[in-house]
Amino acid sequence: MQQDELWIGTMLEGNARWVLVKSTDTTDEARRRHGMSPVATAALGRLMTGALILASSLKGDESITLRLLGDGPLQGVVAVGNAQGQVRGYVREPLVDLPLKASGKLDVGAAVGLGELSVSRSLQNGEVYTGMVPLVSGEIAEDLVNYLLNSEQIPSALLLGVLVEKDYHVAGAGGFLIQLLPGASEEVIQTIENLLGQLETGISELVAQSESMDQLLSRLMGQLSYQVLERRPIGFTCTCSKERLSGTLVSLGKKEIADLISDEKAEMVCHFCNEHYHFDVDELREIWERA
Repeated sequence: MQQDELWIGTMLEGNARWVLVKSTDTTDEARRRHGMSPVATAALGRLMTGALILASSLKGDESITLRLLGDGPLQGVVAVGNAQGQVRGYVREPLVDLPLKASGKLDVGAAVGLGELSVSRSLQNGEVYTGMVPLVSGEIAEDLVNYLLNSEQIPSALLLGVLVEKDYHVAGAGGFLIQLLPGASEEVIQTIENLLGQLETGISELVAQSESMDQLLSRLMGQLSYQVLERRPIGFTCTCSKERLSGTLVSLGKKEIADLISDEKAEMVCHFCNEHYHFDVDELREIWERA
């Protein structure tokens, strides 16, 4: 399939809204940057895809931050997505490895554990709204549906999946959200339930097997009527820079910066993209002056 994309549309004569995401390359980029194990890749890939889906209804430079604050061995997963289709994220313990479930699937729920899901929306006016709900399963899709229902009163169905091959590369990753619009009838609800219940293949496998977004969407929708309203490219994009991190060093204060100068160098690593930034003595002295 071509580059990663996010599509938005309606279905069933405008009674429901849907968002479809192919995030294979985006997830594989995160895996490569963080050197993650398969289960860590699956957890972060699902959460980043979920962040893109939830951010699809935002405007301008607004963004959404999802935090899985679980007691599992991953020790937390974070993803940030915005309305432009940019997403980034990290896992606190990227090398965690767990036995597969009896079904042969990666055990994301056990890796995440029990705890809370935090959802923060950063709006254009600078305000930040944060909601928290208990984790239902740690499998992420169920947890986001629970958040949408309890915090925003939006009945939703969500599929999230990441297919990781034996060589650790991501063969397929994506997500599919359906949300009822006001006035949807019981017949519409039943139709959607039937649609999802008839899927014999997981979303990640469908992404891997489809040659295009059109084919993927057609396989998901079956015989149901739908409209595509918008198409957006997406990708792993970090906002870090050497200038931004130098500002972090300034905030340390002159004493700490002087200690770094005595070491003749400093290195900072971005949590989100694992990019390494090196500062030499001259750069550290300039930062000391700014402090």
